[in-house]
Amino acid sequence: MKPATHITLVSIVAGLLLAYPALGQAGMDATPMPHSHGAMGAHMGMGGMGGDSHFMMLLKSANLTSAQHAQVREILQNERAQMKPVYQGIHAVHEQLAAKLLHPGAVSAADLAPIEQKAVRYQEQIDRDMIETALAIRNVLTPEQIARLAQVHQKLQNLHAQIRSLMGPEGDDSAEQPN
Repeated sequence: MKPATHITLVSIVAGLLLAYPALGQAGMDATPMPHSHGAMGAHMGMGGMGGDSHFMMLLKSANLTSAQHAQVREILQNERAQMKPVYQGIHAVHEQLAAKLLHPGAVSAADLAPIEQKAVRYQEQIDRDMIETALAIRNVLTPEQIARLAQVHQKLQNLHAQIRSLMGPEGDDSAEQPN
């Protein structure tokens, strides 16, 4: 398998695990999992609510068997339990950052550097876990299902490109606003 293809497939499957809250709607008893807003989430456009729907489409297009659903559910439940302290830690870091920023008086980048380093370490751990979990989920899929996911992913990329071409580039404020 070409490296670019492997990365694309890992990205797709990684996105499936971020669709975990929505899996409950697809017949899997799921409870919400905090979303990562790190490199993988940003790369895959999953920083918020809209990202999950793309990966639910991918998951549905894989036509998982009942046994595969059970395997994916178990992988995600184990991941969630293992990562709970990490998500609690990153939440605590965010609270520390908010406390520093909202405290009266001057605040410098040097004041925030130790908190930033903690956040970076947590985010790296989240990203590593996401890849490990994505690979575990990928191992549940058949080659045909992976090929199907790749096809659907490509079609979604094409649709997004069409939307961008119709709407123009993001952040382009050159268009005049009506009065």
